[in-house]
Amino acid sequence: MTLDEELLAAARKAGTAAAAAQDQADIAKAVYHHSVLRLHRAGGSMREIAEALKMSHQRVHQIVEHSKRTELCSFCGRRGDEVDKMMAGPSTMICDVCIASAQVGEPGECSFCGETKPVHEREGTRICRSCLDFSAGVIAAVNPIGVASPR
Repeated sequence: MTLDEELLAAARKAGTAAAAAQDQADIAKAVYHHSVLRLHRAGGSMREIAEALKMSHQRVHQIVEHSKRTELCSFCGRRGDEVDKMMAGPSTMICDVCIASAQVGEPGECSFCGETKPVHEREGTRICRSCLDFSAGVIAAVNPIGVASPR
């Protein structure tokens, strides 16, 4: 059986749109978590933040504690307060300095997406071009006070 080319094209277009929407959702989530962390660092208690954002205290605690555990850039070791922005992966972080200077080379498993692609590697952590570009997009979407830029 051969696939209907028109339906196949529609499915591919829908898949591309879904991937783009997921990227935007991931960026929005990262910006939201960054904003919650900034509220806490500015002196807001977790309970105050939870009430103001209409979320559970436990969720605020999870967001804040996760960022505390991973505030070192996995590539250069800089702390979050030594750079302008940090981007979190599943179990790794990369700073804006490393994002700007990273060059991909030999294939390896990306520490951010888990796919095997050409990667930038340092200190045993790897990041592919797609994840570098995504991280740069998240950082560009956050203005100097940590709020998403209007689109």
